[in-house]
Amino acid sequence: MDTDNISSLERIGLHSHIKGLGESNDGIEHNKDGFVAQIKARKALIYVKRLVENNKSGKIIFLKGPSGTGKSALAFGLSKSLGNDFIFNNISSSEIYSKNLSKAEALRQNIRKTIGLKIKENVRVIKGEVVSISSSKIALKTVDMESVFEIGLNMREQIEREKVCVGDIIQIIKERGKIIKLGITSSKHDPQLLGDIKFLPCPEGELFKVEEDIQYVSLDDIDAINSRTHGYLTLFGGQSSEISCDVREEVNDKVKKWGLEGKAELKRGVLFIDEAQRLDAECFNFLNKVLEDSYSPIIILSYLQPPNKSSLEVPRDFLDKCLVISTETYTSEDIKNILMNVIKNPIDQSAINKLAEIGNTAGIRYMFDVLALSEIRRKKLNREKVDEEDVNKVTELFLDEERGKRIFK
Repeated sequence: MDTDNISSLERIGLHSHIKGLGESNDGIEHNKDGFVAQIKARKALIYVKRLVENNKSGKIIFLKGPSGTGKSALAFGLSKSLGNDFIFNNISSSEIYSKNLSKAEALRQNIRKTIGLKIKENVRVIKGEVVSISSSKIALKTVDMESVFEIGLNMREQIEREKVCVGDIIQIIKERGKIIKLGITSSKHDPQLLGDIKFLPCPEGELFKVEEDIQYVSLDDIDAINSRTHGYLTLFGGQSSEISCDVREEVNDKVKKWGLEGKAELKRGVLFIDEAQRLDAECFNFLNKVLEDSYSPIIILSYLQPPNKSSLEVPRDFLDKCLVISTETYTSEDIKNILMNVIKNPIDQSAINKLAEIGNTAGIRYMFDVLALSEIRRKKLNREKVDEEDVNKVTELFLDEERGKRIFK
């Protein structure tokens, strides 16, 4: 088998075709942004999007529906629609159950990871084009002046790490001893240079300037830094551990003070918890209390509603405080349209019909898997199109859920 062909195959992600919620000037379109059907649910999420954009807190959205009705896809569409201006924290309910953390602490950390802080600060910077570099000095210039600066070991290491060389435009933030490589002087522009290289004119005026520096962090980042026990190790070590209530109260007071001084802006994002049916009463009780917290983000719970069950195994007092969105089962035509949105390579009509049939009987997720594996088989046989035989051979090798259940009985 030619592995070179396989390595170039683009993986068909379950939601990679979704670009948003399918909004238009006339409302929600039936098939737009890679999204098909679920009109009511998408309309509801447009309202949720407005809540996020208006920085609202204390809202829990309960997204319920049968398996294969696009609950995760709806959340992904909301994430795409919001863009990069807001944190979208996507976790599975299984991540709440940890050996190192209590369930309440795991939820609290994920909630505070979802709340962003835009910190604004006026800092003194040195900005110029690099003229020369030695082991202890660096010379920078602007159009109007040139100066030489002494550099220490830390600065030297940063210069080597950033691969700063003569002709680069750099910025040094004095208060932090930090070097940022902005680009290359436009006088050295070379069309043959590859990569995402910025060519910039030599800066004008003084080398020393006062500029507004903006940093984006989450409340959980600040909690970790201010934790006396763990500090920076918690932030960069990759291990989560308990953070005391006292630390969080101090952080909240500090953030409130920064907000009053105009130094920081709080931006609540979205915490999406998939497979919320696995959460227990303790988790639901904790989330119930979170609703009263002014620092809580918008929380979306994706809940798989079991077949032939109209009631939900969720505490009634919790559900009463939620906004509930329900998904609908896809029609055969909807599934075919979803398939057409995902297909990127040549495929025979008979294979499309067969895959759509599989989507109807075995679910969309399995249909996507069969499509990806059929494409691999086509590559192996060096054919132009995926055909029905490819699909049939793959389904013989890889069982859907129902056939799998019969074997394991």
